[in-house]
Amino acid sequence: MEVRILLKRVLIVWGILTLIVMAFGRITVAQSNAGRTAADFLNIGIGARAAGMGGAYTAISDGAQAAYWNPSGLTSIEANEVMFSHFDWYQDLSLEYATFAKSLSDKTSFAASFTYLNYGSMTAYDINGQELSNDIAASDWAGSVSFGIQATENFSVGFSGKYINQSLDELSASAFAFDVGWKYQLERFTIAGFMGNYGSKMKYDAGEVKLPEVARLGIAFNPFNTAFVTSVEAEKSVEGNIHIRNGFEYVYNNQYSIRSGYAYFPDQNEANFSSFSFGAGYRHEVAEFDYAFTPSEKYTNESLHRFSLIFKFGK
Repeated sequence: MEVRILLKRVLIVWGILTLIVMAFGRITVAQSNAGRTAADFLNIGIGARAAGMGGAYTAISDGAQAAYWNPSGLTSIEANEVMFSHFDWYQDLSLEYATFAKSLSDKTSFAASFTYLNYGSMTAYDINGQELSNDIAASDWAGSVSFGIQATENFSVGFSGKYINQSLDELSASAFAFDVGWKYQLERFTIAGFMGNYGSKMKYDAGEVKLPEVARLGIAFNPFNTAFVTSVEAEKSVEGNIHIRNGFEYVYNNQYSIRSGYAYFPDQNEANFSSFSFGAGYRHEVAEFDYAFTPSEKYTNESLHRFSLIFKFGK
């Protein structure tokens, strides 16, 4: 098939999916927030490949990145993988993520991950509102262990356990949580689900606050061949409305990737919010590099740049 014809079909399929996402998102019934959550950094999407596809990644997740998005995707690992992801958020915030993933057997894989959100230096004030001479530091981090199990030829499941910590100067809070995911794969379709951040509450001096529980359901589709994949998914957080995402990826010569995505967030900060994203990647036998550009995101109107590196080695 000529590349021009294939790209035309790709754009048609993705355009139709984007229109569906926009239409569905706009008729989603808004729900009022019931309260607040802690450790919201747990729901900041990890990895440039996923970001380039608008975060519609639950049904596509594979390799080391699956430890965050859907641990059932860890079963695709054949060699050992190490992944590093970085992006500078707004102001002084930056998010770092690292994962080591390994195949334990033909049906079982393992991953250990670490997430760190650095807030930079913050100005301190006394009870009278007067600025103090010393700045204070704040950070959030989480460590997790994940397992993926190939239950049948087409069905896999995955689980993660995590420890979460937040600190502000000399104050800190912590909690334990778990994630669970599943994936059912056919020749051209994949359907997958994920539930994350279910566990104990964050314990502060002033009381306890629940974690940002989230549930996602996604469908991935290969309409032409394995070089092109598109996905659509719905995400529901405990405190918000249903978020709708879709994205696509086209891989040329099994090395070069282009990606784009669209996400819609009803009633985000009392105003409907949507975002396009774009990405590209280069794949080698032992390494992958991915980049994503998001003109704006649901947490900020500033543009974001994400970078990811994956190294593969051994068996």
